[in-house]
Amino acid sequence: MKKRVVALVMATILSTSLLAGCGKSDDGAANSSSGKKTYELTVSGIGGSLNWLPVYIAQEEGWFEEEGLELEETLFTNGPVQMESLSSDGWDIGCTGVGGVFAGVIGYDAIVVGSSNTDDGTQYVFAREDSDMVKAGTGNNTLSDEIYGSADTWKGKSILCNTGSVTQYVLIKTLEGFGLTQDDVEFVAMDPATAYSAFLAGEGDACVLTGSGGTFKMLADSEKYIPVASGPMADSGLMCSFVANKNSFNDPDKYEAMKVFMKVYFKSLDWMKENKEETVQYCVDMNDENGSSMDAETAAKYVEADTYYTLQEVSDMMTNKAEGSDNTIMDQRLLDVLNFFIEVGNYTAGDDEKFLGHTDSKLIEDVLAESKAN
Repeated sequence: MKKRVVALVMATILSTSLLAGCGKSDDGAANSSSGKKTYELTVSGIGGSLNWLPVYIAQEEGWFEEEGLELEETLFTNGPVQMESLSSDGWDIGCTGVGGVFAGVIGYDAIVVGSSNTDDGTQYVFAREDSDMVKAGTGNNTLSDEIYGSADTWKGKSILCNTGSVTQYVLIKTLEGFGLTQDDVEFVAMDPATAYSAFLAGEGDACVLTGSGGTFKMLADSEKYIPVASGPMADSGLMCSFVANKNSFNDPDKYEAMKVFMKVYFKSLDWMKENKEETVQYCVDMNDENGSSMDAETAAKYVEADTYYTLQEVSDMMTNKAEGSDNTIMDQRLLDVLNFFIEVGNYTAGDDEKFLGHTDSKLIEDVLAESKAN
């Protein structure tokens, strides 16, 4: 209801502004009757995702309107589909996962302008409580002392996992911590939903899940299904990012609109930290509107699964060098994942070179500087 009320109010304001002679400034941005510059921006995202939640909250609270930004949203089911509309300039800036980042940069020359949150908090490897992987205990993996098992107990296990996905990436990282490769286990290709059902039915020695559904259900039954590894344990470095249409990024008015969008987005993150119960309810509402119902208990776990970044943290990742590399921390993390996708055949040799040069910290730096000045 709140969004409809805001829309009616905005329609009235626009009508009044037109009657009052609202016009354009010399640079093409609209001016309100009060003389304050206003902007328009088309923003894309993945419906129901954690990195879209701050946008949803800001829309419901009316913060974009307060800053003079008229935002048009366009939502997709996954990143690669989201990026296809860049061929027709379908949107200006998007919130997406790593799959969308690579599809946008390599396929459509898009620009990575920042990141919003980690994206590995719901990725888990589960084994049954009577597995010898569990009985071997923890402390034998070089990536994390929390990972269960040993090289001997993981070797030869049948593992249900989605192929060419971030779940496979987490699995391979986990195996590397034991000095193993995917060839040392029996990899059974299944999407997460199918893997969840099959594992419950007794198939496989382990399964790799992601998302709010099966992951949280298994975590709730932790006496029977043991989380033997996870994205954070495996130090996957996966993150959700902001991707800009290069044409919009190079347009002065659209660039200014993106600055307003980023300012409000990180304001929304600050509000979420201080208003956890309201955030959970907004998450429930967002998923209901997206057609993927989520109860409050699951939503509470969902919003805590990943970590949202601060402006300063994003700036540091985009400007500081990764250890032992000439690349920035963000570039190196993304390249590590891209190289994995190249190895499994989702991308081709040379795509890593195409990716370089497509991150730009200017937008984040400008927003951070203005936030410090204020």
